[in-house]
Amino acid sequence: MAGWIGLYVDEPDIELLRERLNRDPEIAFILPEGPGHWRAVWQIDDAQGQTMLWHVPGGPLPLLRRGAEKDSLIEDPFAGWTACRAGRDKTVPYFGPSWPSALLLSLFPPGWRGLPRDSIPVSGLGWYGRMMGVSPLPTRRWWQRFGSWIRRRSVRVTRDGPLFEPHADIWAMPAGLRAIQSGMERRYDSYSFG
Repeated sequence: MAGWIGLYVDEPDIELLRERLNRDPEIAFILPEGPGHWRAVWQIDDAQGQTMLWHVPGGPLPLLRRGAEKDSLIEDPFAGWTACRAGRDKTVPYFGPSWPSALLLSLFPPGWRGLPRDSIPVSGLGWYGRMMGVSPLPTRRWWQRFGSWIRRRSVRVTRDGPLFEPHADIWAMPAGLRAIQSGMERRYDSYSFG
């Protein structure tokens, strides 16, 4: 499976995903603690929007420094840390373009924070370490298990045109599929709220 799992989801699907990830003993969520301050937690109450995931067995997280200062590792992400460098999107921490144990979960239901209510945007899970060819074995195995879990609960659909075609590449979870089948327009542009 590639480094991105595209999803069409509605709110019941987001709850299903949140519950699945909350129960996963290998996944921590990285949440803001204020501007530039972050902390890892094992469970979250809401998964809408963008959330950085940390595959804990995949290895530590980096603390990227500015200028000539040498990058280091975050000692205890659960205790929290202050970022020295921010990425373009301020809603999630920045670990560089391809840190192997970091994944970006983006879940946007119809109508989320001003999005159109009559269309369903593409959501997804991105694993940039996978795309750059840097992937620790534990994270590769987790990615494969999670991809299998998605495939068992979803059907592949197209981004436009007839719903089921050989080139279908987005997984529609149950509530997302019902929304599409009831006439909701499929959006395939991505959103950034940083």
